[in-house]
Amino acid sequence: MRPIRTVPPKDEREYPLVITAEEKDKVLNYILVVANGKRTAKLNYKDIPDLRISKEQYEIVLEEFKNRRFIDYNMYDIEDIEFDLEPGIYNFIERGGFTVERDLYIINFDVLELQLKRLEKELSPTTAIKVNNVVANAKNVTELVIGLKAIIEMLGT
Repeated sequence: MRPIRTVPPKDEREYPLVITAEEKDKVLNYILVVANGKRTAKLNYKDIPDLRISKEQYEIVLEEFKNRRFIDYNMYDIEDIEFDLEPGIYNFIERGGFTVERDLYIINFDVLELQLKRLEKELSPTTAIKVNNVVANAKNVTELVIGLKAIIEMLGT
């Protein structure tokens, strides 16, 4: 008698909305552990300990690694992927990986804020108000830079 095929159980786990730097580092470090000094590594999503992202998020992480030239692969089966490690992976891990990259990004904003506060003390009250408005209304770094550049040009003329 043949066994009856059943539908695999639905994954009921809740996954984060954002793939954190820590989760990316887990995948990156595990690739290096599996490679064990070799140029290639074969990896399975299920083998990575304490990974808190879905399979689809895992695929997104691998695409990012490929785009950043950390690894190369041909996606045949998400279950068992064989990677070729690229030189960039070692340099990136040596510099601290995604966690340090994120922390440096945050530190740069903190430094920028301190510089703006120091500059605010040196500016006239009307210019300081303009700087505060630009900083408060900037939705991203590009808008902040454009706004500050406009103020600098105004001061220069």
